[in-house]
Amino acid sequence: MNRIDVAALTVLFLLSFYLWTLPFQNDPRPFGEGDSAWHFSIGDYVASSDRPVWRLPFYVGQWYYNFNPTLGPNAPEYPPPNHYNYALMQVAGGERFAPVFIYRAVSSFLGVFAVYFLVSRLYGTAPAIAASAGLVFSLREYMTYLWGQQPTLISVVISPVAFYAFYRYLDSYYKKESRVAYLYVTVLLLGSQYLLHFQGFLLSFLSLSAFAFLMWIKRLRPVIQNVNSLTIHAVLSSLLLMARRLPFAGESRKHLAVCTALFLIISLPFIMIYVGAPAASGSERDYGRIFSWKIDHDLVSGNYPEVFTSFSGQYPVILLPLLFLGIIAILFRRSGRDLLMLGWLIAMYLVLHVDVFLGTGPARSARMLIAEPALFYSLMAVGGMFVVQVLDSFVKMSSKVRYVSKFAVAAVIVLIIVQSNASAARDTLSGSYPDILRITPVQIDASEWMGSNLPENAYVYYVPIGSDFKLGSWQYPKLRWMLAVSQRYVAPFTGTFANNAHVADSQFYYLFDYSDLYAFGSVQNYLQQAAQQKTLLLQEFEAENFNVSDALYDENGIRVYKVEN
Repeated sequence: MNRIDVAALTVLFLLSFYLWTLPFQNDPRPFGEGDSAWHFSIGDYVASSDRPVWRLPFYVGQWYYNFNPTLGPNAPEYPPPNHYNYALMQVAGGERFAPVFIYRAVSSFLGVFAVYFLVSRLYGTAPAIAASAGLVFSLREYMTYLWGQQPTLISVVISPVAFYAFYRYLDSYYKKESRVAYLYVTVLLLGSQYLLHFQGFLLSFLSLSAFAFLMWIKRLRPVIQNVNSLTIHAVLSSLLLMARRLPFAGESRKHLAVCTALFLIISLPFIMIYVGAPAASGSERDYGRIFSWKIDHDLVSGNYPEVFTSFSGQYPVILLPLLFLGIIAILFRRSGRDLLMLGWLIAMYLVLHVDVFLGTGPARSARMLIAEPALFYSLMAVGGMFVVQVLDSFVKMSSKVRYVSKFAVAAVIVLIIVQSNASAARDTLSGSYPDILRITPVQIDASEWMGSNLPENAYVYYVPIGSDFKLGSWQYPKLRWMLAVSQRYVAPFTGTFANNAHVADSQFYYLFDYSDLYAFGSVQNYLQQAAQQKTLLLQEFEAENFNVSDALYDENGIRVYKVEN
């Protein structure tokens, strides 16, 4: 690593750390959607109970799937590493929230350095700077991080490092050097991805499979060219040579067997978490999407905003020619490093079409869009260096001029990215989850009271404002964070009571929360009347069913009552 690498990595880290921690620099309260509170709550329980979790606690087990057909009720829905990391952060940091959110931020932007590592090793420092700079300002990664879908994001972050490890092994294999240590590193990285989230593992597995196949095909050309006749002997000899050029032939077979056993040891204890989980909701397969890269936003509008699925919302349009040049370059040169990029591109296409091939539903494919920026920015950087290569073929450059030209192109790419994305990135992160969208101090106090005073199997009905029992858009994440902080199950009251075997022994409570309405009503004048109306409806519902003097908790506009279901 030279001085330029050190300087570039230092700048990238400081800039990334500044941007990705903006959501909690001035406001340390928890933030994020239901997924954020969900993952936090499991790690938080591990830390507070100080024991491994083989079954989820009641308040977490009632959430989401609730029942694994194979493992039964309250089974874990993800392998444990990511949640154990949260617990370790709490223990090491000595605080409940801040260490976890710092860990989330840093682990989420590690993709910047994974891409820098891969591209610098394959193509050099200049394209690495250009590729990784794009990820510093990647809106899709920001959104996934803010929503709290960390397992998927962190699993995908590992992919570029796994790519490089397998590339080194396969390259050495065909050069008769066979550095099998890289094969073992690859398997350990794949195992890590599997334990974090299956989708990151799937991306790497498909990429490396495509890369291995392409490398094998490349090695078959001399064999095919040397076939002088179609006699049985010639054909059998050619097939034997083809088999010998497989990436796992000869002495490598024993290492492949050991690596397979190693991966099974890692994966099998948790396989039923994935296999036994309820299937993702599917839909009618749209085979017309086979010829399209993008995902129609109308199909996922309930899960993702339009800017998440749009191409123009992610990349500077002016860099689009470099993306195509990068693809042309890897197809034209077809060196080992280029075939690795091509394998990545093929795998990216496949994971973006799992709804077509497996019928999982478009939302699952849309989530994999978070893996696209790392690939596309890397291809843009490769395309920029290809411009220098083409110019060099026409105008012979000295080595020094060629070196400077690469950094000049990289600098232009970085400037375009900064000009196009930096302002939006800062606004997105600094403006995420303002005061009204986060759990408030008084709600934290009420949640901590519930954790200390209600039984572990308490079932708390949170009564939404209004007469239709529907949560306001700002209420859902607050409700889920009240569940996580209290370590008690808090569910929205929809007008009907829970009626299933898993809550038969529960004690039931009502939670009335006026604190948000007071804050909401003071935001702007035109909201005050609506807030007052909703407050009146909520008060009427409370008065019809309870006497305030019976409240177990009555502080700062929040009341809790015990009820018989």
